[in-house]
Amino acid sequence: MKPSKLSLVEMFEKQRRYVVPLFQRPYVWRQDEQWEPLWQDITGRAEAVLDREARGSRSDRIENHFLGAVVLNQIRVYGKEVDAVEVIDGQQRLTTLQLLLAAFRDMVKGTGERRLSDDLTRLTENSGVLASEIERFKVWPTNADRRDFEAALVAGSVADLEARYPLQRRKYARKFDPRPRLVETYLFFARRVSEFCSVAPEGASENVEPPVVPTFSADRAYALFEALKRHIQLVVIELEDDDDPQVIFETLNARGVPLLPSDLIRNFVFLKATQQDENAEDLYNAHWKEYDERPAEAGAGKNERFWKIEERQGRVKRPRLDLFMYHYVQYRSAQDLSIGHLFQAFRAWWGAETKRSVSAELKELRRHSDVFANVLVPDGDGRTALFAKRLQALDTSTVYPVLLLLLVGGKERVVAADLDGIVTDLESYLVRRMVCDLGTKNYNRFFLSMLQKLRGSTDSISRATIRQMLLAPDGSAGEWPDDKKFARAWLEKPLYETLKPMRCSMLLEAVDGAMRTSKQEAVTINGKLTVEHVLPQHWAPPAWPEPPADVGSEEETAIERRARLLHSLGNLTLLTQELNSSVSNGPFAAKRPEIAKQSVLRLNTYFQDATTWDEAEIVERGEKLLEVAKRIWPRPQPTP
Repeated sequence: MKPSKLSLVEMFEKQRRYVVPLFQRPYVWRQDEQWEPLWQDITGRAEAVLDREARGSRSDRIENHFLGAVVLNQIRVYGKEVDAVEVIDGQQRLTTLQLLLAAFRDMVKGTGERRLSDDLTRLTENSGVLASEIERFKVWPTNADRRDFEAALVAGSVADLEARYPLQRRKYARKFDPRPRLVETYLFFARRVSEFCSVAPEGASENVEPPVVPTFSADRAYALFEALKRHIQLVVIELEDDDDPQVIFETLNARGVPLLPSDLIRNFVFLKATQQDENAEDLYNAHWKEYDERPAEAGAGKNERFWKIEERQGRVKRPRLDLFMYHYVQYRSAQDLSIGHLFQAFRAWWGAETKRSVSAELKELRRHSDVFANVLVPDGDGRTALFAKRLQALDTSTVYPVLLLLLVGGKERVVAADLDGIVTDLESYLVRRMVCDLGTKNYNRFFLSMLQKLRGSTDSISRATIRQMLLAPDGSAGEWPDDKKFARAWLEKPLYETLKPMRCSMLLEAVDGAMRTSKQEAVTINGKLTVEHVLPQHWAPPAWPEPPADVGSEEETAIERRARLLHSLGNLTLLTQELNSSVSNGPFAAKRPEIAKQSVLRLNTYFQDATTWDEAEIVERGEKLLEVAKRIWPRPQPTP
């Protein structure tokens, strides 16, 4: 390696392209964490320059600021091509600095400071004979960022860029969606540069109408340029032929914004492609571009990207792509692993086979991720889509590797007619255990064992195969609750308190869907439904009389029994937020006709005939809902 210390101007004044490899992650820097601190560092030096000029002392020493290291690897060029290097580390810094310089350049244009404008143009554009139009750009970012980066560099002004990227707001949203991040970067620095280089006319007052417009200050603009030219420095490391870019990349990945496991995996895979003489650009466009550019689902925001959105897994949120990679590596390796060591696990799995075709592996990755995307954001009302929707409420992701096997990798072994039944049994196992409060502690081990058994066999996968595995575990740690245990929990436990509203809502929505028949119209529910206690949580006489004392027992008073049963599923239903608010704590005589009149849910047809509401009615309705629940989530009877 050849390290050197360069100022910002020394870095960009030569005719050279800094090319970010396509397998690097897209731009991730943000205002609070990176842009604002960088700007404060730069303007701190610029203010020091102005102070020195005001004192007339050219000997005052201004402390330089180091932005960190940039690691470069020489690219072989031919003919008229501009000298080029790959940016192994430091792409976020170089991209940000180019946008800052472009914003500065565009602000200076039209002010009459031609010399400063020309100097800034030389730092943002290569000139002379070029082999292609893109060679004009000093920095050329990764594929996903190129369109927005080029737009910002050539816009010429804030107004032109804002016109190309107008603010948009989703229906009902109070705030505008953010523009693409590279566009926001340019606009941020354009505003900051304009503010720094502007001064109010001498003697102007702030309290006048119309307000005084600040004017351009050449002195402040040149002070800012001097700070960039002399006092902002980088350590530049240029690799030599015997240096390994992958090792350097992994060693430096903790600098700045930490790299995600999926970033490291992408870098690793495409460097392997280069080593195998596979066309990395073609592989990226065919297989990986999806992960960088796929738009998010409707309602997520115009500029959001599907695989970048974070999902909760347990107590931690992770980007969807990291979650997919975690479950995919677990599925392919059939080994337990920690998401905190995902990249290490991926590299170990990759190295377990001496010859892997990058093209073939990326094709497999896409085949599985396309299905996984439909599991994360299910569409339709097929049995697998329903299971995927309910998994979100169950908050149980340990079954995902098994699903990848059933739906993709081992799909040809699954008895086609049994797939819906298999999904039903998996869901029944999870739902019954959730209702009976049997815990999720051993799910990872249990489903990994299931995965290993299925992968280790060449037999067809039938419903009987999966049922045998679900029924095999002994004790509460792996128990698939039978009807008796399921009924006791469904009817007697305060599930609203133990499961929380989201899971209760999932159970009730499932029951409502199963109650519909061909005699009813198809109904689409627009908007969110909320869980309502028919007997209110805050009941009070005379609207809700106290329960008779003789319905209590030695173990539980009548009041304690009511406190438990009012949180049981027999007392819960689903209403729109508006209807819920209007009937909330009212007496049953007023609440019942409103629910019967306004609600179209099959779940609420029960209230068309109910005339009273007490503990006995709660248990009776709970039993009717239970019969439907047992059909949705069946469990085979043990053989005698």
